Amino acid sequence: MADYGISKYLDVDAVNANLDKLVKQPMCPLKNEEMTQVLKWFDTKCAKSKAMTAEAKGLIPGGVEHNLAFNYPFPLAIAKANGPYMWDIDGNQYTDFLQAGGPTILGSNYAP
Repeated sequence: MADYGISKYLDVDAVNANLDKLVKQPMCPLKNEEMTQVLKWFDTKCAKSKAMTAEAKGLIPGGVEHNLAFNYPFPLAIAKANGPYMWDIDGNQYTDFLQAGGPTILGSNYAP
């Protein structure tokens, strides 16, 4: 198995049991005060992404080119990615939980 990308396989039944337990938990919505703080963070920390989205709306319907980018309050403009991380044009670092959606087969910029 050492010659292949996946070297450890998880117990599928255990993963499914954990997932089932997770999705049965009650939802915990954000309080209005917390949502206000989140929106303020986006406005101050992601100003370049917000401006780029506003400009793009004049060129592309909705300001985005695919269905995964319709994010609230606005899509982030990602400047680079490396391994499990990505950075927006404002310099904020994020963990790429989606792993790029479609192009995952291309890898995560792995440097052996």
